Amino acid sequence: MESFEEERTSMKVFVIVGPTSTGKTSLSVELCKKLGGEIISADSRQIYKYMDVGTGKLPIGSSVNIKKGDEFWELDGIKVWGYDLVVPDQYFSSYDFAKYAPEKTEEIFSGGKNVFLVGGTGYYVDTVTGKLVLNNNIEPDFALRTELEKKPLPELQTLLTSLNLEAFQKIDKKNPVRLIRAIEKEKGKKKNLTPLPHPDAEFIYIGLSGPREFLYFRADKWVEEIWKNKQVISETEKLLSMNFGSFPPLRGLVYKTAVSFINKEITEAAAIQRIKFDIHAYIRRQQTWFKRNPDIKWFDVSVDSYTENVYSFIKENLKNG
Repeated sequence: MESFEEERTSMKVFVIVGPTSTGKTSLSVELCKKLGGEIISADSRQIYKYMDVGTGKLPIGSSVNIKKGDEFWELDGIKVWGYDLVVPDQYFSSYDFAKYAPEKTEEIFSGGKNVFLVGGTGYYVDTVTGKLVLNNNIEPDFALRTELEKKPLPELQTLLTSLNLEAFQKIDKKNPVRLIRAIEKEKGKKKNLTPLPHPDAEFIYIGLSGPREFLYFRADKWVEEIWKNKQVISETEKLLSMNFGSFPPLRGLVYKTAVSFINKEITEAAAIQRIKFDIHAYIRRQQTWFKRNPDIKWFDVSVDSYTENVYSFIKENLKNG
């Protein structure tokens, strides 16, 4: 492990982003081994306990040594913070993550380690780094949401009109989900503005990407692996048995299709294909989001030397103070 302790004059945070299937976590673990670091996961799905296979927390097809701690996992001895923060029926927003990550960053840095903020959830990354300020962050009201879900479409339209005519005119008036969320926002309690980034933090952005067909291929292989021996199905069945089926995490990527398969609403082949298509669409959304950030230095994961190139880039930044 190399040391840059003497040269460290600022709190440099290496932000490694990119779409799913680019190997962000595995690369970051290797970088931490070489450079003495710890990871903060910026993934809105990996915060949930009991959701390991379908969120990609559990490395598939590798011999990584895993130890689970309180709000962190250790992968080959490297701490990954931000795993298992809440159970699936608890609410945790980008605002909450923007409070959690800076505190953890300072803790890691104070311990003499380098900090790697790693993940594909753009909202999480951008709120922590200050590129996105949430000035209308509404706490969800699940009781209100349940009540509204029972109302017919015309009644929802009338209610939103009475609360905010301008909001009603801008929304898809025939979409009850959007109407319910808009009503919830009008009735909800606002939190404060997004916490500001640590004043001493310097964020250095590293983006991992590649040709879409290459990323699709890697994503498809992962889907086939988590379906093998019904790993993701077993995990989903356990979550349903714990009564988490009605909560948002079980209606998200991978799990919603697993639930459909368990309920015999879809065949196995169709379920696998649907998950693949959903992840392809997710990759496209992630690429679109991160391309807006001009500060990202991009590396192509389809190039054999990309790991060495990233390592050299980080070493140079550490040497420059």
